[in-house]
Amino acid sequence: MTFEEITSGLRQLLSDNNYNPATIKFYEREWSKIHSYLTETYGDSMFDMERGLAYLENKYNFQTKYNDGTLSQQRVQLLRVVHMLEDYRLHQVLTRRYYASKNPIQLNGHYSDLHAKYTETLARSDMSKSTTEHYTTISREFMDYLSQKSIASAADIGIDTCNGYLKTLAGYSFKTVEQKVCSLRHFLRFLYDNGYISCDIAAEIHMPAISKKAKIPSAWSADDLKKMINVIDRNSPIGKRDYAMILLACILGLRISDIKNLHFSNFDWENKQLSLVQHKTHKPLTLPLPDAVGWAVIDYIKNGRPKYFESDIVFLKHMPPFDPIADNDHLEQRIVFHMNKAGIRRDKNKHSGFHSLRHSVGSMLLDMGTPLPVITTILGHSDMDVTGNYLKTDLQKLAECVLTPEGDAHE
Repeated sequence: MTFEEITSGLRQLLSDNNYNPATIKFYEREWSKIHSYLTETYGDSMFDMERGLAYLENKYNFQTKYNDGTLSQQRVQLLRVVHMLEDYRLHQVLTRRYYASKNPIQLNGHYSDLHAKYTETLARSDMSKSTTEHYTTISREFMDYLSQKSIASAADIGIDTCNGYLKTLAGYSFKTVEQKVCSLRHFLRFLYDNGYISCDIAAEIHMPAISKKAKIPSAWSADDLKKMINVIDRNSPIGKRDYAMILLACILGLRISDIKNLHFSNFDWENKQLSLVQHKTHKPLTLPLPDAVGWAVIDYIKNGRPKYFESDIVFLKHMPPFDPIADNDHLEQRIVFHMNKAGIRRDKNKHSGFHSLRHSVGSMLLDMGTPLPVITTILGHSDMDVTGNYLKTDLQKLAECVLTPEGDAHE
């Protein structure tokens, strides 16, 4: 596909999807620069991702600056321009990663009605709020894809259509693809059960046989944890909050979703216990409350928490209105803030959010020789297979798990 064909199709899609005229002008200026590079360098206007990346490196030293950390956010925007061109060349659609919050997806009448009915069905289910929101988002993206491919009715959806949508997910992590496939299957089952499609297409969509446990979890070293905790400003209200929340994560191993939803009634101060129903598993969990954690929470409640009497949620936002922390705010930025303050280098191959602190609990308990069933109970896992994932953070323990080959057993 020539560059002219790609940009012509993109220009129409941008207009159809209500992009701001100024934004379209920005893309057109960048397309003109890329077109000139293609004709001058290659003598034609054929485009692919390799040529697009060569343009970025030639004009902006893109790869070099990315590797040394000096690439500006403005230059990152140019990578999105190249990705958009490549995605249109491959799929003839605008993919979701290019939509800003100010330009939400607008479904037409048929798909808008369908989405409203699907949303109502999700609201009546017993799924968690985060799962419901995720399914809602992916179904909207899929129906927008159908509109861009000129598929006017859900009745015309086929397995080829779904495979075409799934191809647009190339480049995402396995976990992200898995989540989107699960969402798509659920939506397709809704369509089939309610007579919108005649075939059970969901049954034909399969995930590759890759274990969820294939990736080694991110965990902190004890030294880095101490460095970060020591730099937290425990004299400021937000510092008191962060300190208490981080201790709950790295000492008790609580998920951030459970920490954000802690109520005053979850704390049994007399018996030094913390009891809750886990947000993810819906299972009850009771843990002993160490003095360091308990006093950190008390200090926040008495001396740091905003005077917000309408909520019995313990941890609140510290900017007006002083509401509970949003479900979609995982507070990773607070961990990063304290990491930077402590001079702890961020590794792009490791997570640096609250969940990485939870991983560290499992690893440290393992180092201390804590039996796996006990770690499973402390972390609130559904079974020991999940907890076994933490073995991967300890190479010595992994070595102990290796069976001696039969040929060496008698030596």
